[in-house]
Amino acid sequence: MEAVGFISQFREILPKFIVYLVVPFYLGLQLSFLAKDERKANKEASVGSFALDFIGLFFAVGVPVFFIISTLAILKLGDKYPEFMAAVFRYGLMFFFFGMWSQFFGIMAIRSYRDRDREGGKLKYALFYALSSVFITLTAFWGADTLLIVMSLGFLAVVSPVLLLPYRKMSLAFLGTSLLALLLQTAGFIYVSSMA
Repeated sequence: MEAVGFISQFREILPKFIVYLVVPFYLGLQLSFLAKDERKANKEASVGSFALDFIGLFFAVGVPVFFIISTLAILKLGDKYPEFMAAVFRYGLMFFFFGMWSQFFGIMAIRSYRDRDREGGKLKYALFYALSSVFITLTAFWGADTLLIVMSLGFLAVVSPVLLLPYRKMSLAFLGTSLLALLLQTAGFIYVSSMA
């Protein structure tokens, strides 16, 4: 891969990366809130709540830090080591863009689990789901083929009936969907990378 072409491609997509940092940051916050709820419910802090805090910290702080370090490395070393930096760029794309649905479904799973004893309030969930779906799709596919935008929104729309389930079942369904999306996205990324 030519260094000049790679660096210009990276600079072009950089604003999308920056905007998309909202998603892993919000996922990290939701994990931290869940850990706090668990500690409130149980007087003794469990190992699980600390694990949730650690994972939340990874998403809320670790991902942005990794993003900043990777960006600086790509901009500084991209012309000297274009092949290696292009690989870093591709894996960044996988985590941010190909991982978008998995992270979003994870957020929905955590939110519904935190509300597991509630009744009603589904309109708020439906609105959040719809707005987040549009945000994620446009962030990832702005300027791409219309087909990709329609496919992303279609994929998210297919999962939307999960919102009709009770909160506990909704949480499990979104967790399963998150894991399935992660597997499908990873397999798709490996396939696309093998063709590059």
